[in-house]
Amino acid sequence: MKRQRTIAAAPVRSAHVAWRVVVELLSRTLEVSPDVPAGSVARELEGLEGLGPALIAGGHFDSKGLVLADVGMHLTIFVKTADAALAVDENLNPVPGGSDSTDGWVLYVPRVGALDPVIEEIAKRSQHLSVEQPPRSTPNANTASGAKEPLLDLEAFRRAVADQ
Repeated sequence: MKRQRTIAAAPVRSAHVAWRVVVELLSRTLEVSPDVPAGSVARELEGLEGLGPALIAGGHFDSKGLVLADVGMHLTIFVKTADAALAVDENLNPVPGGSDSTDGWVLYVPRVGALDPVIEEIAKRSQHLSVEQPPRSTPNANTASGAKEPLLDLEAFRRAVADQ
């Protein structure tokens, strides 16, 4: 399911604190799953510790959000700055669906221009970060590496409907 969260940065909070809010939101959302070990999300995002706040301060997440994609989850996180930050109505609760998260989650960091080579280098060292274009919809279990049986046998359904 597609979801969205918006976080306020300066002047509401500094870019560093806003980045910590992003990391905390991702951690509390993903780590409720038994497949995502406690503390693993923050460790995975350590490579962006200095860069994340810089991207926030530069307003790069105002319109190009970070996208978290996993089986059953498609979350876009925007971080607003300047006057737009003053109008943000934040919901910092864990995002529903996190309990179904897998260890295959990916956070897509948008391309921003001059910092792209640095972001690409960090993403190369991580199985959970990407600079590629994020998927437009929620990845499902059938297209994920750990494919599961579909909940509905569409062919059987079509035959049943045709027999009526």
